[in-house]
Amino acid sequence: MEMKRCSLRYPYFSIKVQNEHSFGGSQTWSESRIMRKYGCGVVGMSDVLLYLGLHQTSCETDLLYGILREDGFLSYPRYERYLIKMRRRYLSIIPGFGVPGFFLPIAMNRYFRHYRIDLRASWCIRPGKILPRIEEMLRQDMPVILAIGPNFPYVFGKQKVTFYRKENGEYLPATAVKAHFVVVTGMNENYLQISSWGKEYYLSWPEYQKYMKKYSTCLTSNICRIRERKRKRK
Repeated sequence: MEMKRCSLRYPYFSIKVQNEHSFGGSQTWSESRIMRKYGCGVVGMSDVLLYLGLHQTSCETDLLYGILREDGFLSYPRYERYLIKMRRRYLSIIPGFGVPGFFLPIAMNRYFRHYRIDLRASWCIRPGKILPRIEEMLRQDMPVILAIGPNFPYVFGKQKVTFYRKENGEYLPATAVKAHFVVVTGMNENYLQISSWGKEYYLSWPEYQKYMKKYSTCLTSNICRIRERKRKRK
């Protein structure tokens, strides 16, 4: 499938941390060692729900009260408290493992039901539908949680996916990961624009596909799809 240019309707939120402006949130800021090491799933889910709450009236909740400052940046202390509440109420971390992918839609649906938000989350099982679903969600102004699963079946394998930074129109390797969650905020030129560790990176879609098919599996390398809840006919 040819990748089309697509992005969120509004700029992705930013938090001022130590005189630097972030691109989304990061688990590395947490005082919790477990959160710093295994909290990418909590941050991914929390950041998606945060963006929806900031820009869609139907998704506003009490958890976001006072989080947006007058200068347009998010309050760092309130963001940290928000993550703590999300972790305690909806998405626990398994020490030494992190957050299993199938936990994410379950936790998001608990959140939607609690706040009576007419959305539902699910794992996108068919690999051929992942990119169309990403585009679909972005056009609906929804960020997308994307999982880069562990190596499979050799879970201790060392294969990773490269993250790039964009400078002067060129994509330069920045780091490489496996067993990690990111948030997709745009797509163009066969690259996905992503938020990870509070920074803006780019992920090559062909490289991600290769990793998923050759070194991982679509059961763990996938996306969490959000869509409107289907109402039952009376």
